[in-house]
Amino acid sequence: MSRERNKIIAALLGTAVAVVVLAVAMFIGLSKNGSTEKITSEQIAVGEDHMLAVDAGGAVYAWGHNNKGELGNSNCDNQSKPVKAVKISGKVTQVAAGDELSFALCKDGDLYAWGDDTSYQMGDGDNTSRMEPKKVNTDIAMIAAGTKHALAIDTDGALYVWGRNKNGALGVADSACDKKDEEGYACMSAPYKLMDNVAYIDAGDDYSMAITTDGTLYAWGYDEDGQLGLAKTDSTNSKGEAYQSKPAKVMDGIKMVSCGAKYMAFALKENGDLYGWGNNSVGSLGIKTVDDTARNVQTTPKKLMSDVSYVDAGSAHAAVLKTNGDLYTFGVNNYHQIGIKFGDGTHAIGQETIYYQSKPRKLAENVEAVAAGGFNTLYRSKDGVLRSVGCNLYKQLGIGSEESDVKTPTAVYLKN
Repeated sequence: MSRERNKIIAALLGTAVAVVVLAVAMFIGLSKNGSTEKITSEQIAVGEDHMLAVDAGGAVYAWGHNNKGELGNSNCDNQSKPVKAVKISGKVTQVAAGDELSFALCKDGDLYAWGDDTSYQMGDGDNTSRMEPKKVNTDIAMIAAGTKHALAIDTDGALYVWGRNKNGALGVADSACDKKDEEGYACMSAPYKLMDNVAYIDAGDDYSMAITTDGTLYAWGYDEDGQLGLAKTDSTNSKGEAYQSKPAKVMDGIKMVSCGAKYMAFALKENGDLYGWGNNSVGSLGIKTVDDTARNVQTTPKKLMSDVSYVDAGSAHAAVLKTNGDLYTFGVNNYHQIGIKFGDGTHAIGQETIYYQSKPRKLAENVEAVAAGGFNTLYRSKDGVLRSVGCNLYKQLGIGSEESDVKTPTAVYLKN
């Protein structure tokens, strides 16, 4: 089993990578001797195969895959337990993880980046990958990372984009970009202002979403699986696949959004109603009926659940936290990322069998925070313990194990 097989499974599902970012108040793990050790954090972040967290003093810890130096600890060795990222000046309050790329945002608005930069996704003007954090921007209020692009809101509420513009991921014309990557895709090497009055952002594989201060949700980029939630898009690529070249309105009254990979997305209203859209072939929306039955795609937002406090989308699975603390998961389960052995459905593609759960299933109770990674899930219970489950091919569960996947949620052991 390898990272390539991991990507093959994702490709079979119509995906390549999931990038998820979770805002939480704190999480607490267990030290090796069993005592509790607090890591206070405004955020944890989960990339395809690595994870980030911020401790009480504002230092960044990372674990998992490290081929491009995305852990920020001056080497490229995978890590099964949290290690400290180096050379960040200032107290970090927010982190974001892309595909082999990491960001850390300090309290003073300084933004640091490290890892893969082959598509200018660090936003520092060049394409030099780095094993150590580098300050790339200032006066930033929020950061989100896609596969090969990134978004940031500055302290005035302006939205900036940079990195690869494949399928309109940046919401600008290719002609506006100043670079090309080694694959020939147009790239923006430095932050480019796209919108004003933005309050929340997220990004997936070649698509992006933003919520303005009045609660309006906008989307742009790749849409072949209906992941933008738009009834119609304005462009097609050379393969005839749909994409939206500039921000388009999806819906009103939204307080947060979560982008999966090239598959599905979710939006949460102020009243706790959860909406979702995208491809449901492997139960990624947790529903039985969609409006495009031929493709098994929900093309526009559909209400899925009520009384929801948070949602996070992985590669092709999702985790939903209810207001009473119950945690539900659904979608693809090939690495046991939804915390069960198989699921209630299978989807055969060639010689590969995809196991999935087609409707929400309760994973845990008394949960305070959750994050869904590419093929794994993390959650923090009210007892203060952070637990992870699912794929561990690159030690990304942070539990010190060499197992390729873990079927039962297991406490994360923090580095002493």
